[in-house]
Amino acid sequence: MVGGVTSTPLLTTDGSEPMGAVLRDLARVAPSRLPILILGPTGCGKELAARELHRLSGREGPLVPVNCAAFSESLMESEVFGHVRGAFTGALRDRTGAIEAAEGGTLFLDEVADLSPRLQSLFLRVLQEREVRRVGGEGARRVDVRFVAATHRPLEALAAAGAFRWDLLFRLRGSVLRLPGLGDRRHEFGYLVPRLLASLAGEAGRSAPDLEPGLPEALAGLAWPGNVRELLHCLERALLRCGTGALGRAHFPELVPAPAAAGTWAEATRSFQRELLGGALERHGFRVAEAARELGMARPAVYAAAKRLGVALPKGGLDGTAT
Repeated sequence: MVGGVTSTPLLTTDGSEPMGAVLRDLARVAPSRLPILILGPTGCGKELAARELHRLSGREGPLVPVNCAAFSESLMESEVFGHVRGAFTGALRDRTGAIEAAEGGTLFLDEVADLSPRLQSLFLRVLQEREVRRVGGEGARRVDVRFVAATHRPLEALAAAGAFRWDLLFRLRGSVLRLPGLGDRRHEFGYLVPRLLASLAGEAGRSAPDLEPGLPEALAGLAWPGNVRELLHCLERALLRCGTGALGRAHFPELVPAPAAAGTWAEATRSFQRELLGGALERHGFRVAEAARELGMARPAVYAAAKRLGVALPKGGLDGTAT
């Protein structure tokens, strides 16, 4: 909780900087009509911040997310602005676009730096006039929409290079939230890791495991180029491995030092088998029977190989078979 605001598990913080300041700013600007620009590296939780902004805004309409990098220019225009019947081949009926769908609520433009010059121009008009015109339509419609945009790319540098309109940038950044990467939040791992694990365990319908002493600090020492998204996936895989016991370093291959180069045929074979078995188990969510089928092995042979190679399996197994 920061400043009296309860955040989602991914946006929670112990109140320390830099995330504490970000969430306090978020709570202050959320009820306003200002457009918000969310900046930060990939995987740091920009969409979650947009959802939190909408939740705290008090706006009764929906949050409508649009990924600006997911469509071609023509499809994007129809997706966002809508179209009228007969506007182009295949337009068999009128279609409401994302802007109109967000009436009374929030439109979230993710990866806004990927908008084409034409779409940038169209969005600029919407922000200026608060009106939207459907593709092929004649009249404009007034809209009451709050705009939130996000990107991991440097918009000012893109604008200086002529790849993004300065006037649109000025319109979008009524207020700016800069989310930190996980590398700037290492001091929070003792607070973050238990809470993220509790959230993941709850989603899986199980209780959160105990943590071995020093585990959060060990995880804080890793690079995490994918930020919170990467940490979440790592923790989710570890939950599958640990079963009902305590969660420790053994459940995180990322914390196991890479083995020295195999010096003998036997060492190289063991290293290859461990990698092959571990990969099959991860692909099948540590369901031993499915991994066994992929590898062409009997299920008991998989258990025996895992024990011989030091590959951790969930206690009790995910197949209902004891390990």
